[in-house]
Amino acid sequence: MSSTRPSLTTPQGRSAESGSGSARPAGDVARPDADAAQLTATAAATAESAKPLALIQCVAEAKDQTAAIIAMVNFIAKQFPTSRVRCGLGTTQLRRFYECRLGWLGPASELFQNAADGWNDDASSLPTRPDVPAMDRAQSNAAPSELLRLNLDDDVGLGRCVLWIDGGELTAADRTWLRRALPSLRAIVWMRGGGVTTQMWRWLSHSGMIGRIYIGLAALAVVLMMIWPVSYRVRCTTVVRPKHSRIVSAPFDATLQAAHVQPGDAVQRGDVLISLDGRPLRLELEAIEAQIGQVLKERDVAMVGGRVAESQQAKLKIRELNRQRDLLISRLDRLNVTSPIDGIIVLGDLHRSIGAPLETGQAVLEIAPLGEMVVELEIPEYEIGYVAEGMPARVRLTANEGGAIEQPIDTVYPSAELRDDQNVFIGHIHVDNQDGTLRPGMRGDAIAYGPVRPWLWSLIRSGWEKTLWWVGY
Repeated sequence: MSSTRPSLTTPQGRSAESGSGSARPAGDVARPDADAAQLTATAAATAESAKPLALIQCVAEAKDQTAAIIAMVNFIAKQFPTSRVRCGLGTTQLRRFYECRLGWLGPASELFQNAADGWNDDASSLPTRPDVPAMDRAQSNAAPSELLRLNLDDDVGLGRCVLWIDGGELTAADRTWLRRALPSLRAIVWMRGGGVTTQMWRWLSHSGMIGRIYIGLAALAVVLMMIWPVSYRVRCTTVVRPKHSRIVSAPFDATLQAAHVQPGDAVQRGDVLISLDGRPLRLELEAIEAQIGQVLKERDVAMVGGRVAESQQAKLKIRELNRQRDLLISRLDRLNVTSPIDGIIVLGDLHRSIGAPLETGQAVLEIAPLGEMVVELEIPEYEIGYVAEGMPARVRLTANEGGAIEQPIDTVYPSAELRDDQNVFIGHIHVDNQDGTLRPGMRGDAIAYGPVRPWLWSLIRSGWEKTLWWVGY
């Protein structure tokens, strides 16, 4: 009967069977611990290398410089909970100051003042904590807190940005990843700030020679354009009027009986325009003729009776009545008012005035030939010194689709007129209108080309003179 030998297991897991097996080397026991330590170190290194990227990405998402500063300070403050992170912005002096716990601080803050005192020092100066006076900290046995100062100054301008990390223990690895992110942070912070001019200078400083040449050529082109001599342009409003027009008025007091034309109708000389009511005139004529017959009888009786004086008075009265009769006959012959010229009715719609009384000299119609028109330029009073007869002008009417009218100014009236509550001088341009495209009353704009001046002077002259007048010069 065979017996089985019990096997003993050591703490290292090896069986203590005599005379069999071989012992493992002692180095195999420590290998798992070394692998774990290596993995831990690798993970820590990976985490440390990811921090700069995360910080840069957080700041890059900001829309402006203020948001970039806040994002940078808050991110670093989360990485070092026991530290106080602060950031200052300015040039030769501190302008803005941000603290991770208190936010933006003004010049009245003690932290702001202490930071401004050491703003231009390269040493690691830091605002003193307001809750721990400097004298009390000097008398205490506490060790001074660790301080890290990072400068993110602008490479192009005079802008300065300083970041302070105060308190806590900063390892060499922390300092390394923070300084590794500095170049990218500096570029992002200053690209988010400044105006167009600052951005242009920053781009110009980083551009090559070709870019600078292009900028120089563009600046030269702008300068040449500003000093290039051009004709000074005087802008005016315009209105079209007939060159020759006639006003038809009522020849005597009468009632309008009929209107034979309306605006837009073409008429020839001698055409009947309106008819007046002649019934009152005929009645008056009959009464005059009756009086004449009676006076003739009285004259004959006086002559037969030898009353010479009465006969002479009757003759004088008959002469007066004959003149009244001739006047009435003349008015009856003019009951139909005719056109004095060939043209078109441009003004006067009398169809709604039938039966209305008309007074002597009252204007009822306007007739104008449209073969030749006059464009009136309403020149502003402050521009009259730059406009004269013979100057070229360019007129563009709102309703004229045939293009602009380019002709010199024929006449300029010496006196001003008040039109649309503005004092203006009137200039005339005579335009041929055989095709009939121009109509009275058309309005538009015109440009009168005055003396030659630099383009920049022409652009700012009006505003500059008004500014000088406003300030009292």
